[in-house]
Amino acid sequence: MGMGMGMGMGMGMGMGNDMGGDEAWRREFAGRDRMPEPRSADRPPGQGSQESRTGARAEQQPEGLTQIHEPGPLPVAPDLPDREACWERLPADVRGKTLEKAGTVLLWWAHLTEDGVPFAVVLGDRGLCRVQPTPSEGRAWDFRGERVRLEPGTLRSRSFGGGTAAAAAAGSPAAPGRPGARVERLALDPAEAQDVLGHFPLDVQDFLQRPFLTGNRSVRADWYYLESVEPDRTALFLVMCLTDARHVTAVEARRSLSPGATPDRARWHGITCHQARLVPR
Repeated sequence: MGMGMGMGMGMGMGMGNDMGGDEAWRREFAGRDRMPEPRSADRPPGQGSQESRTGARAEQQPEGLTQIHEPGPLPVAPDLPDREACWERLPADVRGKTLEKAGTVLLWWAHLTEDGVPFAVVLGDRGLCRVQPTPSEGRAWDFRGERVRLEPGTLRSRSFGGGTAAAAAAGSPAAPGRPGARVERLALDPAEAQDVLGHFPLDVQDFLQRPFLTGNRSVRADWYYLESVEPDRTALFLVMCLTDARHVTAVEARRSLSPGATPDRARWHGITCHQARLVPR
């Protein structure tokens, strides 16, 4: 069995000028929340916390057709540690603070930079947290945590069934919209995010993109995937997060691909998506 990993990141850790830049994220991560959940600093995120929920105040979804992307290449780097091993490389106090600030974990990943230093992304019901390494005097690296809060009552989660992307496309339109509605396009950063997004079934692509149609269409994309190659199939674990100043959407999914099959014939074994509004800064 062979294994490989890949990841992608949008430019910069802040959410643009509307979010108040990096400093707003850092202030949000500092101190303690009023009612933090008790949790272990050494417990990896996501254990026993994958639960479906619906926000109390669902945002009205904009009309129109979201752009449908084609699957592109997913370069993998062999011999890298998986997300659990990368998470354990973060200092214990950083892990504990990140879990406290995120709340009940919905999805997460950790990976290594080109310098071999760990970073992490954790989405929870309290907020979206990012931890990144920064150079520090006196030691090789320090770690900076940042959070943006989810607007209370706006978290919406949805599970999509198994099957193939081709079957899903044949069974329903790509996205709801009035006859003759134009295709609404987002500016994804980095542009390679289109290749990753294109691997998901059409209804999942629509769910992830639709909330951003009300904004300026400039959207940051982050993702992580783990691929394992076996004699009878190739298995893929894929996590992706899209953000702008006011919204976050995210997905965690697993699929298998038979030898010689195209990505649209891959079989999905569970897809869980999340949408929420972000508290403005």
